Order: sequence, then structure tokens, then C-alpha cells
Amino acid sequence: MLPAFFTQAGAAVGALGGVYYLVETLAGRARPNRVTWLLWGLFPMIAFAAQRAQGIQAASWTTFAAGFTPLLVFGASFLNPRAEWRTEPRDYALMGAALLGIILWAFTRNPNLAILFSLLADALAAVPTALKVWRHPGTESWAAYAISAAGFGVSLAGMPVLDFANGAFAGWVFLVNASFALLASPLRTRRTGS
Repeated sequence: MLPAFFTQAGAAVGALGGVYYLVETLAGRARPNRVTWLLWGLFPMIAFAAQRAQGIQAASWTTFAAGFTPLLVFGASFLNPRAEWRTEPRDYALMGAALLGIILWAFTRNPNLAILFSLLADALAAVPTALKVWRHPGTESWAAYAISAAGFGVSLAGMPVLDFANGAFAGWVFLVNASFALLASPLRTRRTGS
């Protein structure tokens, strides 16, 4: 296990991946699915609040970093018309299911249950982008996902206590980013021709 300092350092690097994706979006090279990125911004903020309610300090900033930059990406997708990805009815259905997870969270007083519902909601929110990166990997920024995966991996390794409340969200964000980095890799983009 790394020293606890790496938790914050990893969160900062993870956020840099989001900033890189933001730049790619503003330039029109990345075309984010707005449903995914909006929800990817909101749900970590809920998990952040749940962690803070449990007195979790260092690891909560990793969760905050996981949510702040997606909110910026969502906003940036409206600034460049080339950055827009069409939203399908399925995306809205998944958004509804994801929001149901948040409603369930509102009815519980258990912070770990709130984190679990946020993770489930985040997974549902990731589906539209997972389908998009599978079918059209060239519309995503593999480097941004790789930077974020590296950062959240370091953050996870630096957590002084690796239990559900501390590590679940960072672990999930690491897995999603690593998966999307692989799916959007230049080699795969060349193979699919997109």
C-alpha cells in the first residue's frame, strides 16, 4: 500500500484525465454522450456527500474529482456543435433507471447503501457511452480515459483503509476508465475504422 498522500495525488491525476477530455470536447475531437456525462457528474457528488457524512476525508476528494470534471464536460458539449453525440430513447430510459437508484438512496439513512445506489446508478449511466465506445471508438478520447484510470488506480492504492466506504467508488471509476481506454485505443479505432 502506498502512503495516504497518493490518494489525493491520484485523484488530481484522475481529474486531469477529465480535463483532457474537456479539452478534446471543446475541440470537437471527443463527442460525449450528454446523458452519461451529466449523470457521471451528479452521482459522484451524491457519493461524495455520503462519504463526508461518514467522516471520510481523503477518499471523499477522489469521489469529488470523479464528479466535477464530468459536469464540466457536459457543459462543454453545448459549446461546440461538433462535440454533440445524438441521444437515443434508450439513453433516457437508462437515465430514468439511474435516477431511480438516486431516489432509493433518498429513502435510506445508511451511507453505505447510498454509495451502493450511486454505484448502480453510475453503472446504468455508463451504458450509453459503453455502447458508443464499442461501436464508434474514434468518438472517444482513449488518452483521457487512460490518464483517469491511472490516477484513480493510484488513489485506490494510497487509501489508508480499503473498505467499501473508502474504496468502492474509486475502484469502480478505475475499472470504467480502464475499460473505456482499452475500447477506444488507437489500435481498436483503426480496426473498426471509426
